[in-house]
Amino acid sequence: MSKDDDSERLPSHIRALLGDARLEDRVRRILDRSGEELSTGRIGRAFRMGKLAASAGSRVVGDRARALLSKDPSAKSDGVELALELVESLADLRGVAMKVGQMLSYIDDSLPPEAQRVLGLLQRSAPPMPFRDIERILTAELGGSLSAHFAEIDPKPLAAASIGQVHRARLPSGEDVAVKVQYPGIQEAMRADLKNAKVLSLFKKVLFYRVNSAAIMAELEERLIDECDYIKEADYQESFRRRFEGHPVIVVPQVFRERSTSRVLTTRLEHGLSFHEWLARGPSADERERAGKTFYRFYLGTFYLDGLFNCDPHPGNYLFREDGRIVFLDYGCSRRFPEERRLLWIRMVDAVRRDDEALIHETGSAVGFLPPGVDYDRAAFRSLMRYLYAPYLANTPYDFSLHRPMTTFREMFVDNPNLFKLNMPADAVFLNRITFGLVSLLTAIGAPIHCFELANAYFERRDLDWADDPKLAAPAL
Repeated sequence: MSKDDDSERLPSHIRALLGDARLEDRVRRILDRSGEELSTGRIGRAFRMGKLAASAGSRVVGDRARALLSKDPSAKSDGVELALELVESLADLRGVAMKVGQMLSYIDDSLPPEAQRVLGLLQRSAPPMPFRDIERILTAELGGSLSAHFAEIDPKPLAAASIGQVHRARLPSGEDVAVKVQYPGIQEAMRADLKNAKVLSLFKKVLFYRVNSAAIMAELEERLIDECDYIKEADYQESFRRRFEGHPVIVVPQVFRERSTSRVLTTRLEHGLSFHEWLARGPSADERERAGKTFYRFYLGTFYLDGLFNCDPHPGNYLFREDGRIVFLDYGCSRRFPEERRLLWIRMVDAVRRDDEALIHETGSAVGFLPPGVDYDRAAFRSLMRYLYAPYLANTPYDFSLHRPMTTFREMFVDNPNLFKLNMPADAVFLNRITFGLVSLLTAIGAPIHCFELANAYFERRDLDWADDPKLAAPAL
């Protein structure tokens, strides 16, 4: 059989992601492996992470790898080779370690483009677990035989990622569904990772903070362990589905509760192009602008309007439908903000927009950035906040390529004279993840967004692109 045969080729979404036929053979060999049984012990996983750091020169733990993955063209081939090694090793470890690789793929713009694309495989294309293991979990969770719950189920997964893999199936009633099944032992593996200082140091660097706070560690652990509870994910997904019912662009798949448990999540099967397939198709300027505003509404609009947010904005979580609507997948890492906390964040952002240094200090203190009694450089803090919220400041469309993650990193952690004087509020950890991930998506889309107008509308409880939003017609709770 030739390599051009469809059965031998990588799926179209992976080819669109890689954009380089020379990488296909290596990537095919990685993805054709069946996933190994997960190591769940803390010592064993720590050993493998240490081995990975030593043998692959992990980008986030060694100066040697930092040099390899520099933007020097002579280093690009080494960067791609290292990215391939990271994909293979992190995909086997899965759990928290694999999430580090996922984030690096879309928020670290110091990586060569080829290496970013290779690491992008971790978004939904890890080597799958054998179906016999998946079948055992399905029967244990749902009870009885598979045929009692599904008229058919494809043993080949649609996607495989850090915590579970997704299989196409059909219900006895005829609906086509996507069945997400948690890897055996993944909760134990995640907890082992979260007690591993090496893994936590990697995660800290990816999330761009250096403070050592028990509150931040607790928030990190709670959000990540929540992802292992598919009942909570179903709850959040249904909350988002209710919130966006009737939206002209955003689609949230239906949850089938009777076939969902803490380790199995069954939702309506949706179809469409992946993010990278959609970009490869060459969308028009209008399509790009519509997509960019939709992502902005889903992530930041929902936070500002409802105190509800999904904090996993990576490119593997979307399907672009033929009718122009966008399906948003994966609600495992979600959170609600209390109303007073939501309003406090809005007050702080508004203070930054008004460039009121006294109010920036007052609200920054109330949010938790400024510890009581600390003498800090107020002008530098004001300047940093003005940089972070630059998209909101000018009454003109904002080009997100100007807000590069590595530039933001330097502003926050290299050139910041207040670095060791300020706090990172625990609930800001995953807001950082939203911000960096969203900036990466909007930069890839390449359409400026009029954030000034959007912020005005959100703070006044209006949606410029959904005038008939029934939730905004009612007073805020």
